[in-house]
Amino acid sequence: MVLVVVMASAGHMGFSSLKILPGVREAGMAGAGVASAFGPQAIALNPAANAGSDGFAATVSYARWILDTHHQSLFVARGFPALCVGLGFASFSAGQFEYRTKPTEEPIGTFSPYDFTAYLNLARPIGSIVQVGLTGRYFYTRIFDEDAAGVGIDGGVRVAPVERLTLGASVIDFGKTLYYVRDEFRLPTRLRAGASYDLVLFERGRVTLTADGSYFPYSKAAGAVTGIECAWNEVLALRAGYDFLSKANNMNFGLGLHAGRFRFDYSFAAMNLDLGGAHRVSVGFGR
Repeated sequence: MVLVVVMASAGHMGFSSLKILPGVREAGMAGAGVASAFGPQAIALNPAANAGSDGFAATVSYARWILDTHHQSLFVARGFPALCVGLGFASFSAGQFEYRTKPTEEPIGTFSPYDFTAYLNLARPIGSIVQVGLTGRYFYTRIFDEDAAGVGIDGGVRVAPVERLTLGASVIDFGKTLYYVRDEFRLPTRLRAGASYDLVLFERGRVTLTADGSYFPYSKAAGAVTGIECAWNEVLALRAGYDFLSKANNMNFGLGLHAGRFRFDYSFAAMNLDLGGAHRVSVGFGR
């Protein structure tokens, strides 16, 4: 029987790659964005994020994570008078691993663990201050010659009670229990809540302050992040964020460039534990 390193064991979390969010703008602010994220990829943080969008928008992103791991995604959205429809795909490769049937100097071969998730999002405003959204999800994961698949749903809401203040809440990665052969594992379901406030400090300048709290109900783990974005004329943006509870990464930085309907974003995560850094880039069209 082939010996593999199983990434999930009975009763534990699986699909840990879902914790790598596809939004590069938000990554520069340590992942904060349940209230402030925008663009097609923002539905990964809050399914209500695209409510009220008009026209067509698309974002493609790539992340070079630690070692040989990498993450890529494509999201598109189209706004209609009463509804916005979004579609997204994200995949993660964990690099190559050796496998053996018994202790030997040379391995029999290699395998590459792989995760894939698809999104179908519907979002709309309710009145002038409330936005809601739902996202249907498809999850697929493969380790060597074993795989698992399932479906799930995300939900979110945003409220703008006063000018320049936005509050948001969402439930993401909620789905059925998955199985590798006889070993079961749960998705890393996360509850998120956050706030965002825009400061207009000078004629063409904007400073966005944002903060998120999160909780994983199955693993009983909590998260807390905060971020800042300083933008000039909506052309150049500088970002920074801090993750208070992560053991792997605390400081994050980002840069954004906006020309017409085209956007470019870059973020860097300074990894702890001598893991180096993680780089992410994205190119987008529309807002």
